[in-house]
Formats: sequence, structure tokens, C-alpha cells
Amino acid sequence: MLSELPDVTAVQNVSRGEQVRGRVRTRVQEGKKLTQCEIVRGALEKDIFAGVLAPGSQLDEEEIARRFSVSRTPVREALLQLIETGLVEKPSRQRAVVAPLDVRRLIQMFETLSELEAVCARFAARRITDPEKLSLDAIQRASDAALLANDQDEYGRLGIKFHVAVWRATHNDVLFETTRNLAIRLNPYRMFQLRSKGRPEANNDDHKALLALIQAGDADGAYALMRGHVSMQGDVLADFISCVPKVVLHVEYT
Repeated sequence: MLSELPDVTAVQNVSRGEQVRGRVRTRVQEGKKLTQCEIVRGALEKDIFAGVLAPGSQLDEEEIARRFSVSRTPVREALLQLIETGLVEKPSRQRAVVAPLDVRRLIQMFETLSELEAVCARFAARRITDPEKLSLDAIQRASDAALLANDQDEYGRLGIKFHVAVWRATHNDVLFETTRNLAIRLNPYRMFQLRSKGRPEANNDDHKALLALIQAGDADGAYALMRGHVSMQGDVLADFISCVPKVVLHVEYT
């Protein structure tokens, strides 16, 4: 899933509707057309991380539909996906709202995901097929090009694609589904870390090293590197938490 994080200050004086429509036109020209649901979801994610939509803020479907000049159907789809990630909640018979940040649970989720992805890397190093090696290599070369072109959106998508390719190379459906389901919920927070200075380059270096270890069949090395790679993404979450107003945080000790 895609999470795009913008330079909010650069677009404060631009009509959000025009901004989104312009982005759609650009995608079409580049052959990278996004669905209306993806456009709405990405923009809402941006607003949540930028603090434009504070925790507890109501998300009115009609208002959102007017903002993006779309019907309510893609808005509902976007909200359902955000609910799945945990960024949005919808109490029974009430409007959807931006969810509070449950720090304790997020830490536990990253801790679990780092172990799951590490196991995926270990199995992939032992089981990856030659065609899968070629596919993973192609994804990495495309990532290199996107990073060089400073195309953050494309780089983010390719990063997700790289991880999914590693999960598939485990040839373990249960492990793939378990890892994917947790990763989907954490994806917005993982994308946040790419905003930090130097993180895209470090992230890409990790992927290159992982590719080499998996292609060489170094299961233990791939496990260790992937575990550290995902754990680092969780560590960067602390930077996000430190920048959020205290009222946003929600921690239960029961």
C-alpha cells in the first residue's frame, strides 16, 4: 500500500483539489495512474502525519468527496483501508475519526514485524528461485533509479515491492499472509521514516545488501540484516512520536 508524505508548507496556499487533480494528470502522463481511492487515502495519510487532521478529528465522507471532486464510493474505500491500518477508527453508528496513537501497541507491532521479516529473509535466502532472484534484482535497480531521480513516491512503492518479493520467496503462504497483514497496518509509519534526512539512502543500501545476501544463499546474514533493517524503521518512529502533541498519545497500562 502506498503512503505519500508531502512537504506540507510548500502547498499551504494551493487548493487541495487542484493539487490532487494536478497530481493525477502527472501520473497519467507518466503511465503511473493512481485510483481515486489511492489519491484520497494518500492525501488523508499526509494530513494525519502533518497534524492537519488531529487525533479525534471527524472524517466526513461528503466533505472529503467534495474536496477531491469524487463520489463517496472511493472515499469509503479509502477510509476502510485507513481503518485497517489503524490510522482511523469508526465507532458503531458514528463517523470515522482519526485514531489516537497507541505508542505501546505500535512498539509491539514493530517488534513483531522485525522478527517476521527476518524469518522471511532467512527462508528466502534458502528457497528463492532463479526467476525470483532476477525479479528482486530488477526491483532494486528500479529503486536505485528512483532514488537518483529523487522520485520519493516511486521509491516508496518500489521499497514495498521489494519487501513483498522477499516474503513471496519464502514459499510459505502462512508466513507471507501473517507478515503482509501486519506490514499493511504499519506501512504509514514505515513510510514516515523515509522523510528523515539520509534515511532513503540508508534504506536503499540495506536493500542492496539484503539482495546480495539472499542471492548468495546466506540465510543467517539475511536474517540479521533484515531484523536490524525493520527495527531501525521502528526506532525512527520515536522521532515521529516526539514531534506529536501530548494529547495525541494514548498508552494503556492495564
